[in-house]
Amino acid sequence: MQTPLGEVPDDDVAALEYRLWWYLRYGNQPTGILRETAVAKIDYGAQYERFVGHLFEEKGFRVRYNGLREGMNDGGIDLIARAPRKIRLIQCKRWNRPVDCDTISRLHGGVERFAWNERKDKPAKSRTHILGVLVTSGGVEPEAKELAEHLGIFMMKNLVYQSYPAVKAQEIVDGKGRFLLPFNSGYDKMEFCISKGGRFFGTVREALIHGFYYPPYHQELLAKLYRRKKRL
Repeated sequence: MQTPLGEVPDDDVAALEYRLWWYLRYGNQPTGILRETAVAKIDYGAQYERFVGHLFEEKGFRVRYNGLREGMNDGGIDLIARAPRKIRLIQCKRWNRPVDCDTISRLHGGVERFAWNERKDKPAKSRTHILGVLVTSGGVEPEAKELAEHLGIFMMKNLVYQSYPAVKAQEIVDGKGRFLLPFNSGYDKMEFCISKGGRFFGTVREALIHGFYYPPYHQELLAKLYRRKKRL
């Protein structure tokens, strides 16, 4: 395949496209038979968190994938989405059953801890608006809904996972940069921001055609870009 970066083997591109298709349809690890195992459920949860994070990134938020990066030490917050003067602290539940009061209470506790740390050394007039958000693929128990309203937790219910343009490309300098795929190490730590040249693509081919680099193939070119960025 001919790209602005030169020739990229068609077989390699096709293999990446297949892995991306499998991930978006099923989960992180391609297998012959899809089994409902504990590992698969964790993968499906990660898939849902990335999907929800994508929705906020599309709105211009910079998203930290806190749950995927910190694991059990995430403080009850899966995603930390930041935009000018506002922060959204998001808990994602890819559940068939309704969300209960315990889930709302844990999220509220995480929001309160985060808000205390965020605001403790700042004057009131400069404080960012912080809101807890519960996103679930299912419903919400009536009592949990009342509790969320009382505690100021915003609810996004019945948000079902769908395939989305999961190839993330971030400009580094002069319209050029790198792209990563959901199964790449570093995807959840990627510094991504639409207002600073971030773009989404639905396929690997699209990202290559638009001149973005894929690290496993283009480490040398990426290193040159980062060195150039430091000199600017």
